[in-house]
Amino acid sequence: MLPDWMTKTEEYVPPHDGGAFYYKTLKRLGGVLSRLKAESGREGKRSLPAWLKLVVLLLYVLFLSLSRDRLITMGFVASGLLVLAMMPPKDIWSVLKPGFFAAGLSAVLFLPKVIMDPGSFMNSLTVVVKVLMSVIAVGIFNRRTQWNHVTGALRKFHVPGVVIFMIDITFRFIVLLGNLMTEMLTALQLRSVGRNRRKYDSVGGIMGTVFVRGAEMNREMYEAMQCRGFTDDYRGL
Repeated sequence: MLPDWMTKTEEYVPPHDGGAFYYKTLKRLGGVLSRLKAESGREGKRSLPAWLKLVVLLLYVLFLSLSRDRLITMGFVASGLLVLAMMPPKDIWSVLKPGFFAAGLSAVLFLPKVIMDPGSFMNSLTVVVKVLMSVIAVGIFNRRTQWNHVTGALRKFHVPGVVIFMIDITFRFIVLLGNLMTEMLTALQLRSVGRNRRKYDSVGGIMGTVFVRGAEMNREMYEAMQCRGFTDDYRGL
């Protein structure tokens, strides 16, 4: 006769533990990294040069902000929505979401004024619409232009090379440190079976490791620049 404990099936059901922080952090980091790392295939073959799109964006936001005629404002709105409608469906919501957030925040700020002075409703609505379209225009530019092309366009406007260098290095460090944080959070999630009462201590250790690694990368890059005799003549990627 076998003992009772040998005839029973061992089933381990780990207790439920809130892991929403891991999933949200990984999802957010993955979304940011996927946008920053899209260095190829983001622009069409017949896409306008980055410097021209940057000029169009600045002029669009400037003239939209300065326009006082509602008909002209509606013309800017129609042109912006027309360009947005020609984008892939998966990119439209990513452009509209920050625009709706900025417009909603502007509406909340203007709400007390509208309540105290109902006659200012149309003016407040015009400002909210301008904020919405300005953020949408920036989002369209961001989705249609690779970041290294943007820094290349800044070179054509005679922006100092050290400024372009700082922008490029900042993006590179964000990607590298973001990848490191994503891998460490994934490893923590895979090893956290069951209830982990010290999850915030683990997350704090991850943040500290990322900070130390960032400081080391900064020191290594500075020493490499010294060894190579780096000057401010930086042409971008």
